Amino acid sequence: MYFSTGSENSPRKIDFTLIVSTLVLVTFGMLMVYSATIYRHELYGISRFRSLIKELIRIAVGLTAFFIASGIDPKLYRKHIRLAMYITTGILGLLFLVGLRNYGAVRWLRFGLLSFQPSELAKLVTIFYLASELSHEKSALKNPLKLLKILILPFINILLIALQPNLSSAIILGMIILATLFFAGVKVMYLLVPSIASIVLALGLLLAFPRNFRHVQKRLETFVRGEKHYQVKQALIAVAQGGIAGKGIGKGTQKYLYLPMAENDFIFAVIVEELGLFGAALIILCYIVIIFRGIRVSTRHFNANYYYAVLGAGITFMIFFTSAIHIGVNLGLLPPTGQTLPLISLGGSSLIVNLFALGTLEFLSEKVEEYERI
Repeated sequence: MYFSTGSENSPRKIDFTLIVSTLVLVTFGMLMVYSATIYRHELYGISRFRSLIKELIRIAVGLTAFFIASGIDPKLYRKHIRLAMYITTGILGLLFLVGLRNYGAVRWLRFGLLSFQPSELAKLVTIFYLASELSHEKSALKNPLKLLKILILPFINILLIALQPNLSSAIILGMIILATLFFAGVKVMYLLVPSIASIVLALGLLLAFPRNFRHVQKRLETFVRGEKHYQVKQALIAVAQGGIAGKGIGKGTQKYLYLPMAENDFIFAVIVEELGLFGAALIILCYIVIIFRGIRVSTRHFNANYYYAVLGAGITFMIFFTSAIHIGVNLGLLPPTGQTLPLISLGGSSLIVNLFALGTLEFLSEKVEEYERI
């Protein structure tokens, strides 16, 4: 559904459905981050509103990014996207020299009081890069050598992210790339080479750096044996206690230090415990709406504007894979990955990048509506 805005001389139709779904998720995120952190803050003598205030600032920046992106034609980025890709790769490499080490990994750059996770930026920049390169060199769809040349930089980014170590983010970036290439029209047989190379890379890293990836091996072994990791057990307890209607916002108990990283990796479990099946269904429905809008936008652009189509598909896959994996982990269907829930989990890098991406998708949706008016 579209909503008319703008002036008579410059009419504009905004994608009301996409915007509302995005705002609902952001609002849920604000409430649930506050609920998930309030006990720990009080326990350590920190203001109970600390995380809420920080989240409100992040949301303000993120929504600003959303509305800026929704008003800028992505074609303007194409001239500089290869440079942006080089810079992103450089930043990922710079992490190993000046990055902030936390939880045994080097994933953040700190600028004074602010910290930033470059792997989140790498996902979006890679999507823009692929859309630009494939639309510029369509022959790469049928030429494996040209395709591999395009994939060199994304592959380097995947390797650098995996070495942080952040294997789950590296795998998700690989999944986004493969899905985007498939949508773009690359033959399945041509995707086998990068797919096999990615699998070999992952296995090679596990064998070459066993200490760095010991936590990954333990989680995989536990999952394969059919056992549940401690965090997953606590998440499932939260889900079971939520029932149909939930305990009410702020009344969950698993966040009382039973469930680690409740505001990040396992916020969906907190949502189910406090808002029940109804709350979980609403969250999932919003993601489904965003994903279906993205699919609709991408497919309708495919013949009219190939660049827009591939770009929209990449953004849609980014939201889909990240949200599906987070929810799957919280329900015990996947081993723990450390992935946030888009637009909801605490984390400024993820929130701002995802809102900018969805702002771009909103612009692409407006262009689809223009086709239909013609």
